[in-house]
Amino acid sequence: MHATEPGKPDSVGHGAVSRPDNVIILTGGLTGSSALAGLLTAAGYWCGEDTFKKSDYNTYENSGLIELNRRLMQRVGVAEREYTMAFQPDAIRRIEALRGVEDETDFRAMIARSDAHAPWVWKDPRLWLTVRFWAPLLDWSRIRVLLLRRDPVQAWISTTQRRQIQTYRYQKGYNDSIQASLREFLETNRVNYLPVLFEDLIVTPERELARLSGFLGRAITMEHFRSSYDGDFYRKPKTLRDGAEAALIYLKNYGERLR
Repeated sequence: MHATEPGKPDSVGHGAVSRPDNVIILTGGLTGSSALAGLLTAAGYWCGEDTFKKSDYNTYENSGLIELNRRLMQRVGVAEREYTMAFQPDAIRRIEALRGVEDETDFRAMIARSDAHAPWVWKDPRLWLTVRFWAPLLDWSRIRVLLLRRDPVQAWISTTQRRQIQTYRYQKGYNDSIQASLREFLETNRVNYLPVLFEDLIVTPERELARLSGFLGRAITMEHFRSSYDGDFYRKPKTLRDGAEAALIYLKNYGERLR
């Protein structure tokens, strides 16, 4: 097991301070990863010159990283929306098999551009499909991984509000499968990582920021968080009202649910 609990951050205390390691956030979609990436960007991590923005928020996803991950998905026939709705272990294997086949020039250039702005943060939910292709190209000795997940009920409410209609069991199975796949990758490759539950980050932010600071070796503060997150702290993001809205959406679209 290589899940890591934090020690003291390098940026706190005495002596010389070395450059913090880079960060990769591994997760599925709609897990609060944009809030986490925004927090790290506020704390000084580089997320790219051009990031993908949705209609209601900045994802802090490097557009170049998205483009390359989409290219890998297209090579094996994975549709853009498909990866957000179905766990596909065979697609993971087919993308990994592109190593040594796909021209690596653009992928190495992406890493070099990021390293020029280190410390950087990568966040793209597509990485649960593609990280095994990237793995031999990356210097894991200078990368720290945050394995982000969401409370299952909160996740179901969020996906339903986004009109992704799934039974609770289907949606939980999808996210659990992604988490298991990512843990298997990290532990097989002996990559240290810190598990993060999004709801803990919001409900008990001071405690979670201390964990992040210790693991990352860089002070991550409430000032950073308040400057990057528009929601309320100290309560779960999805309320009873959100749950009721999600239930109505689910019932209205019951016939098209994934199950």
